[in-house]
Amino acid sequence: MRKTKQEEVAKELTQDTFIKLWKYRQQMDATIGLDQQIFQKARQIYIDWLRKEASYRRHVETPENIPAEISSAAFNDRHELRDAIHSALNSLPAKRKQIFELKHVHGYSYKEISRLLGISTKTVDSQLLKALSHLRKTLSNSHFIIIYILFFTA
Repeated sequence: MRKTKQEEVAKELTQDTFIKLWKYRQQMDATIGLDQQIFQKARQIYIDWLRKEASYRRHVETPENIPAEISSAAFNDRHELRDAIHSALNSLPAKRKQIFELKHVHGYSYKEISRLLGISTKTVDSQLLKALSHLRKTLSNSHFIIIYILFFTA
């Protein structure tokens, strides 16, 4: 928690560390101590989390990174564009927004999301489809294209 400043994130990263260690236990190096392997895996997972957070902030919180040629004529002001994107994402139901962010911001797989939230992969799939449909309806075509570029072409 000292590094993340968020208790829930710290718990999640700790859980991810032990899940990864368990998942790849057959490939662990017996010559390296367990405590060192735990530390190394935790460090890798923390660095991955930092990268994903930086990417999220770069794409969602600072639309200045959006090239001018793809910005809509209706939304020349980047602040309006940012507000439209935030509004569209925030108008999603809480669980659907969480699933969307886990998949497209944090890079979780369908299986990881289903395990984390205790739901089926079919539910994850249907919630993501509903989220995309909602974003398509909420944003104009040009804005949805920007969302698509930001979240799905990394």
